[in-house]
Amino acid sequence: MCSIVEDDFGDDGGEHAMKENTPQLELAGNEICRKCNSEPAVLKLNLKDPQCRQCFLNYVRHKFRASLGSSKIVRRGSRVLVIYTGTAENVTLLDMIRFGLEQDSFKQLRIVPVLLFVDDSFVTQTPERRQEQLSRRLSVLRQFNFPSYYTTSGSGKYIELPQNDSFSSTDFDQEEAQLIHTINAVRSVTSKQDLLQQIRMQTYRKIAKELSCAYVFLSDIGVDLAKTLLSNVVLGRGCTLAQDVAFCDDRDDTVKIIRPVRDINPDEIQNYLQYSEMKLDYLPNVDHFGDKPSLQNLTAAFIDNLQQSFPSTVSTVFRTGDKLDAPKSSDEQDHVHGKCCFCGALLDYRGSKTLFATEYSRLVSSRINASCNHDEILEKSKRMEVDAERAVNGEAGEKHDDLMKNLCHGCRNIFVDIDK
Repeated sequence: MCSIVEDDFGDDGGEHAMKENTPQLELAGNEICRKCNSEPAVLKLNLKDPQCRQCFLNYVRHKFRASLGSSKIVRRGSRVLVIYTGTAENVTLLDMIRFGLEQDSFKQLRIVPVLLFVDDSFVTQTPERRQEQLSRRLSVLRQFNFPSYYTTSGSGKYIELPQNDSFSSTDFDQEEAQLIHTINAVRSVTSKQDLLQQIRMQTYRKIAKELSCAYVFLSDIGVDLAKTLLSNVVLGRGCTLAQDVAFCDDRDDTVKIIRPVRDINPDEIQNYLQYSEMKLDYLPNVDHFGDKPSLQNLTAAFIDNLQQSFPSTVSTVFRTGDKLDAPKSSDEQDHVHGKCCFCGALLDYRGSKTLFATEYSRLVSSRINASCNHDEILEKSKRMEVDAERAVNGEAGEKHDDLMKNLCHGCRNIFVDIDK
């Protein structure tokens, strides 16, 4: 019978929060694992009893299986599209899936995994550097004997990855050139990153439908989702906060985005890779705009600093997302409010006092100056109220009104940042 219970991985105050990245606690000489009481302990996580290698692996794998089992969202026998990135978190997820499929019938993981490598390195890398990274990622991918496919961000087609190194991405030249042109047309790095992220999510859902997969597995862990939550607040994507960090993002009717390792912390990831049954290779995280100033990069740096000094605060930020309610989607609401034609979020800008205040403040800054007298200010103020309301509702009288009416506030910010 499994000796790991719910209390081992729940969110009981600060006990299970992401811990400070300090050197691993030293074990006393000849200390025995407190789980099995038989094997020598090899590690001691913060606020945890000493564990042997096998008990630790069982503990982490149980967190993964429990997240799937408790939600009961993923149906047995479903085809699942697992997004491959090659990072430590991603390799850990793939290894746990492989381990679950190799178990006996009682404990076997009942899914059919399909791997998808979405390449967007062409956005910032030279062809030589890109080919070098592609070879490394394929070598890491071949540790797992799953059906694997390749596509590029923004593309609606895919190809099956061969088992040898004879691979070329020339089939996607047209899609790559179009995406590079779009990215280069965006002025700020903040909007470039946001645009690329939204295109990635579109690609995941599009290829999942092509491969008849009802679910997409991402390898985001808690610290990643804490960055996402704060970044989306800054980017004006408050209406999708709950779905962007939740276990399940169900804004699409046919494809659900699942984050099954969101409760695993970085310390557990590193120890899993160290003590797993077989040596696992992985690659560092790559952010194409990570060295440039942007709202996302500043937020990520802030969270990384918190993780070093106040890890419990990072856990609090992440867990806050679980307490947010996602907007309820129904046929009636979709008909009245509609959905964003780019990211799929429910449109909630109509009657928004926050957006009205933001737009009104922008108009005041551009129209009111020291030379205006009292009467002019009153007259312009009334006009600005009307213009601000029209701008919020996408009725500013510009030629792109039809598009603006069908975009959420976050996607509008991308659009207005594009050089026309």
